[in-house]
Amino acid sequence: MGRWAGRILMILGAVHLIVLGVQNVQYADEWFTGALWGLPRDEFIHPRGANGAFWISIGSFAVPMMLLGALVSDLARRSIALPASIGWGLAVWCVVAAAVLEPTPMLLGLIPAALLIRGARAVRSA
Repeated sequence: MGRWAGRILMILGAVHLIVLGVQNVQYADEWFTGALWGLPRDEFIHPRGANGAFWISIGSFAVPMMLLGALVSDLARRSIALPASIGWGLAVWCVVAAAVLEPTPMLLGLIPAALLIRGARAVRSA
């Protein structure tokens, strides 16, 4: 279960990064030339343009989600289950985010969350 949870997390993060990265590639030159350095406070409250594109692509949850997926997969290969709290935390985050933004693919995060919870319970009952 852990391997599948990890794989799904990596896929979800990669798809998010690729799709939104491709949609916002026109801002890449601004991202890597320092144009976002020293932005006024208002740009963090109401991000737009290159700043907004950064936060929905490369600065989003995608990279940490892929890293979490890689960690989950690696631990599963070693037969180490994560605590159920990780699955529950992921589930709560996905449900809250889906309640705020619909339609959203955030509900797909419930699949690896359920696998993590189930995996932790299986280890506990063994």
